[in-house]
Amino acid sequence: MSSTRKIVRSKPVVKKYYEAIAVSQLRVDRNLDAQRMFQAKWAGRLAKIWDREVLMPAIVSRRPEGDFLLDGQHSTKVALDIEGPDFERDCMVYEGLTMQQEAKLFLAANRDRRAVKPYENFAVAVTAKEVEAVTINKDVESCGLHVSSGTSKNGVSAIQALKVVHGMRAPTDGLLRKTLTTVLDAWGSDPTSWDGMMLRAVALVINKNWETIDLGALALTLKQEPVGKWKDAAIRDTVSGGGSQSRSIPLANNIAYEYTVAYGERHGPAYGPPKRRKVKAAVVAA
Repeated sequence: MSSTRKIVRSKPVVKKYYEAIAVSQLRVDRNLDAQRMFQAKWAGRLAKIWDREVLMPAIVSRRPEGDFLLDGQHSTKVALDIEGPDFERDCMVYEGLTMQQEAKLFLAANRDRRAVKPYENFAVAVTAKEVEAVTINKDVESCGLHVSSGTSKNGVSAIQALKVVHGMRAPTDGLLRKTLTTVLDAWGSDPTSWDGMMLRAVALVINKNWETIDLGALALTLKQEPVGKWKDAAIRDTVSGGGSQSRSIPLANNIAYEYTVAYGERHGPAYGPPKRRKVKAAVVAA
């Protein structure tokens, strides 16, 4: 009696190990689906906060023709520009991957993980003693407030707005503190006061009229209406497609106008930021 033997095909063995590789040797396969397009703007942001001591390992596929990045192309380019071609970067190296496996690793590194919330990032940055976060936190707390994960009576969760205001002028000028105290004087510790759009707009007015603005009069101007009504009017004036950042511009202009009407004769006029222009659609000839 004859017998048949089942043939078991073994899967290709994938080797995995850590290795320090010179950044000049790390390549990007532009034809690979498991790779994003290079974004110069993102690389520029990484360059501004560059710290070689906290550079995480790149994920690399080692092929017969060389070492190809699956994750870490932007930080590798920054390392090449700042540290030079001989800088060795720690890498998690995979050898023997198929294209499907490379794609799965890319997704695992970039899609299949929970995004870190702004407050979590901020809190960790304070612990890490990053200058921007520490300075913002100090300014907020000096006003009797605190940065929080959710808006409350004394809790400010508009973290991106705090960063924008902080960056408008030299931190030593105290624009963030002036903005927060002005809003406090207008509406007290009402949770609606800590709206990101409103904080940006008030800061824009103060910054534009730095030498002449009377903060007490500005607070009284704001107090004329609740935050919601100020915002509604600004949204109606917003160019189509604008986000909270662009909506703060018409809001700032409305505040400056009302300030000038009420207190311009006593304190001088207030000016708003330049308005965002509407982009005309280009007409293509047939």
